[in-house]
Amino acid sequence: MVIIALVVFTAVSAAFYWAKSMAGDNVFKEYITIHKQVTETRQIEKDGETVIEEFMVSREFPGLKRWELIVPPLLINNLIIIVIIAVIGLFYSHRIAGPIYRIRMDIEKVLAGEKDIRIVLRKKDSLKEIADSINQLIERLRESEQE
Repeated sequence: MVIIALVVFTAVSAAFYWAKSMAGDNVFKEYITIHKQVTETRQIEKDGETVIEEFMVSREFPGLKRWELIVPPLLINNLIIIVIIAVIGLFYSHRIAGPIYRIRMDIEKVLAGEKDIRIVLRKKDSLKEIADSINQLIERLRESEQE
């Protein structure tokens, strides 16, 4: 769902800028000027002594196109989120797929006629309730065969 949301968000952002450019407002040709306050020093002569004076100045940096400010952070954000989701998805898929595989193999052993089968899952695995229910079922099958 998160990946779908990322794709939708990116598509809506792209559609917004496309619609603005079709309406004649080409935001991709706009330049944004950045002004930054910097501290400068200068030497002045005061009462026969050279004194260093600090003062604040506003410097203008070369203009950036709007898309140069918008697109890279969006892409980096999307990439980071996709990597995080992939890692979390891989982790949780092993917590679910592993137990399903284990339960399936143990059920096949019971169907093949093995009697002393008990499904044992790791501590952090999911589906423990299902494994317990299947273990109870196997135990009841064992009891009914002995009667």
